[in-house]
Amino acid sequence: MKENKNILIISPGKVRLTETFIRAHIDNLKGSIHYLYTNGTDYFDTYDVPISKIIRFKTPKPTRLTSLLPHFLYVRLMRSFRISYGHEIYFEKYMSENKIDLVFAEYGTSGSIVTEVCEKLQIPLMVHFHGFDAYKFDTLKQYKNGYIKMFNYAKTVVVVSNDMKKQVVKLGCPRHKVVLNPYGPNEEYLSIKVDYSSHHVVAIGRHAYKKAPYLTILAFKKALEKCPKLKLIMIGDGELMEISERIIRSLDMEKQVFLAGALDKKAIIPLLNKSFLFVQHSLVASSGDSEGTPVAILEAMASGLPIVSTRHAGIKDAVVEEETGILVDEGDIDGMGEAIVKIYKNRELAKQMGLAGRNRILKQYTLEKHLNNLNKLIDDI
Repeated sequence: MKENKNILIISPGKVRLTETFIRAHIDNLKGSIHYLYTNGTDYFDTYDVPISKIIRFKTPKPTRLTSLLPHFLYVRLMRSFRISYGHEIYFEKYMSENKIDLVFAEYGTSGSIVTEVCEKLQIPLMVHFHGFDAYKFDTLKQYKNGYIKMFNYAKTVVVVSNDMKKQVVKLGCPRHKVVLNPYGPNEEYLSIKVDYSSHHVVAIGRHAYKKAPYLTILAFKKALEKCPKLKLIMIGDGELMEISERIIRSLDMEKQVFLAGALDKKAIIPLLNKSFLFVQHSLVASSGDSEGTPVAILEAMASGLPIVSTRHAGIKDAVVEEETGILVDEGDIDGMGEAIVKIYKNRELAKQMGLAGRNRILKQYTLEKHLNNLNKLIDDI
């Protein structure tokens, strides 16, 4: 086994603030880690520099045919060729120059994009599915053929929930290649001491269709009718942010619901400290988009917060109903409102569920376990 493995992590688009799971891989996997992101036509490093600016090609000596051209025309011809086909050429050279031993593709989409080059260079490929890449209808249609090639070539395909495992097999991945490895929250969340006597409820997640923030707000409105001292802090941004703002204004809830926008871990922790409950109304969007296992829920459980959420995807794996939280059916805002009220009115239950959730994280969902599993898979490959 090679001691210092050169691992290339590649993602579709630069790592976002909310993609803490990818950042954890970049920072903590064993080996010499390289990182690139792709937009499908080019590759960029951490500093947003295209690798075409990093990798240099020597202009080949003219052949008998090209020697008839003036040298500057020949150079221009070669440059034009690399612009047209350059992303693969530069990517191949990047992998060769950095002696990459394994490509770890974050999301099936980026795995599909790099499969052909990995196969050509005989570099092993490991693919990690996270959510939309396994479910969203237009994504599955666009990458259908690429996924089949990827599943055939990839050594291992990692998923984060039992639902996702079934889905990836349904898409054509051989069952023996699929490995279930749920996320783990950052250890800093385990040291948080939440306030079970507070009036604050917290929600963390992008304002996206599969997280249905508008339903969280409507469910909170139901709870507010019975418990007027409640406050809701929503952390995250996204395409539905304006809709969330309009609903809050139209329901005259601006003094009870606060939209904090996207925040980093340092800003989130104090907000968890002052809360007694975490809520999230995830569902299958009309586009087919679905959660994997929401990291925010695992982080909230690690913090000691009870969970009110939906029977959706990996949430069903992580949250034990009536033990670490309360789950309702997708779209059931009345049920979610009642669950918030139930925990608000029974603070001993809040504490009991919160501590049970933290213990569940310590036993089954630690970041150390998640990373150890990935490192072992890489070693095996």
